[in-house]
Amino acid sequence: MHGGEPAAPVGRRDRRGMLMWWGPRALFVVGAVVLVVESSRGVPLLELYAALGFFGVCSAVFVGRQLGSGHEPGPGGRVPRWLLRAGGLLTTSGVVVLVLHLAGVEGDALPLVGSVLLLLGLGWFIEAWRGVEPGRPRRALLLWGAALMALTAVVAVIAALVLPEAKGGLYVGLLIGLGAALFVCLPLSLNLLSEWGVRLLRARRSAAGPGAGVGVIGILGLVVTAAVVLCCLWLVQRDWVLSAVLVAAALFLLAAIVSNTHADVALVLAGLCLLAAAPPEHRHPQALDPAGGQRVLVALGDSYMSGEGASSYFEGTDDGGRNECRRSPSAYAVGVAAAGPRFDRVLFLACSGARTYNVNPRSGAGRSRVQPGEPGTQIDQLKGVVSSFHPALVIVALGGNDAGFAILGEACLAPGDCETRRSLFLNNLPKVRQDLIATYRSLRQAVPADVPIVAVPYPQPIAAAGRCSGVALTKAERDFIRTFVEQIDTTMRQAADTAGITYMAEMKDSFATHRLQLCERRKGAAGVNFLDIETVNGLAAQRFSPAKWLHNSLHPNERGHAAMRDTFTAWLDAHPELLPPAPTGQAQATVLPAAEPEPLCGMTDDAVNAHCRVQLRAWELEQVRGGWPWLLLVLFGLAVVWAACIAVFGLLPGSGGSYRDPRSSARAR
Repeated sequence: MHGGEPAAPVGRRDRRGMLMWWGPRALFVVGAVVLVVESSRGVPLLELYAALGFFGVCSAVFVGRQLGSGHEPGPGGRVPRWLLRAGGLLTTSGVVVLVLHLAGVEGDALPLVGSVLLLLGLGWFIEAWRGVEPGRPRRALLLWGAALMALTAVVAVIAALVLPEAKGGLYVGLLIGLGAALFVCLPLSLNLLSEWGVRLLRARRSAAGPGAGVGVIGILGLVVTAAVVLCCLWLVQRDWVLSAVLVAAALFLLAAIVSNTHADVALVLAGLCLLAAAPPEHRHPQALDPAGGQRVLVALGDSYMSGEGASSYFEGTDDGGRNECRRSPSAYAVGVAAAGPRFDRVLFLACSGARTYNVNPRSGAGRSRVQPGEPGTQIDQLKGVVSSFHPALVIVALGGNDAGFAILGEACLAPGDCETRRSLFLNNLPKVRQDLIATYRSLRQAVPADVPIVAVPYPQPIAAAGRCSGVALTKAERDFIRTFVEQIDTTMRQAADTAGITYMAEMKDSFATHRLQLCERRKGAAGVNFLDIETVNGLAAQRFSPAKWLHNSLHPNERGHAAMRDTFTAWLDAHPELLPPAPTGQAQATVLPAAEPEPLCGMTDDAVNAHCRVQLRAWELEQVRGGWPWLLLVLFGLAVVWAACIAVFGLLPGSGGSYRDPRSSARAR
């Protein structure tokens, strides 16, 4: 009788131990599943953030349990088999899913699911590997970690030298190899080297006796960590918010890797799901259907008219690889039509990336082309429906893509001074003027003669400031961008005068009038995005592509389009009866100069000389290669932060928890 009395308390302890061991782990998996499912569904942002918050709570419980209980294995330093089996099953499943995706198996969620399974599996393997014989700075950890780090460096150097010139299967193979090195070998090496460093510091503290203090290494680690935190706060105060986020992310990720918990898995998983989450879409309102409208506003042109730069778009217009017109409900043309009473409908044909040959069906033999996902050129679409309504006004914003403004943005954001390549852009403006004249004349013939047509210039995005905190452009680059925008607007005005349509000069100063230019106030309050990271809708292969993350950069946001709407409304109030279009012969005084500079390259894909993008990409690559000392400096800084994290975690006492399944403990008793 007495021998059976302790059984109940022991059983309760076993059940409690099992709950405390398996509960946080199961909760972490549940949170990950919820976040992956919500991210794959393309839910509204509020619902996505709720799923992210739930995953954060689950991760905090699990990581806290790991920090409190440790990862000590069972007797003899053996790693429990269930941990290896779980890691092997998850890793294998992730690899299989990713291979199926690469093989062409349909399934939009396959890349995300495969990446998450692989991530969880590697996390379980790392936990098992780092848990072998805790407390001893094993040489195997150092050797394996150094070998994997060297392998990563070799693959990265080979990719940097060969990848820019590689094509076909070699290009794909190098990308896969580089991805495996950066996302598998590098995390494994950092984990193993971190474990070796933490064990070494703890062993030295233990050998020094119970009275050992923090030590010089620990103090240096705390100082470096505090300095990084202060640096982040300083960057935020200086309006370098994205830089502060990147520095803070590097600090947290390195600390998570050193901590020997699943915190690094949680951070990377959350980042993957946020990148995979498509922005919300809006249904097309009735106002976008011009049929039956009595006062229809027709809006044609490129991204400055379509509304790119906003946080959301109409459904079907932000599908990566299919239709990327990015027509937004916050675009100023939609806002003017919705405000009434001047217009009751809007024919919204503007499309991001549009050039003159995407608008004008008569751009020349073989040059007119339809943008992906669109039924025809913009003028063709207008002709197809113009018989069902009478346009009240036609507005068009065009020419920036023909002039290469998007390419200029890429060049200026890349290393090097883009102002040194100014001739590639300015010498192409005469050709842009001719293409605009042809497009305006074609548009004039597509609508009734009494319908006014207005050419809308581009607002000046950057203020003429001597200093500009938070904008990663030199003074020369900012001045060149301002000059280039002025030259494009002048080209547009000359083409409008020649074609006999109206030019809305007031729009050039819409951002300046409302004090929304970059360099005039903090980037978060400006009307123009400088760098804005947002993915696209559509297939996962498009959402995960870094080439699709920066499309909102250097475009007006909701504040900018509100300012453009106000400027447009004020201009309409000042012109209650728009002047009829001037006869074509009246404006022929605006002619091209006799001696035009010969373009060094063409901005159109059928140019005789090499496309400017090719030359600029070669120049950008040269600048990146020439900046390798800065890359080494960044890597050195990351190494210092990583060493500081090891020093800080080396101050913490080693935990005495157990890896063992509580059920095995019960059997042992």
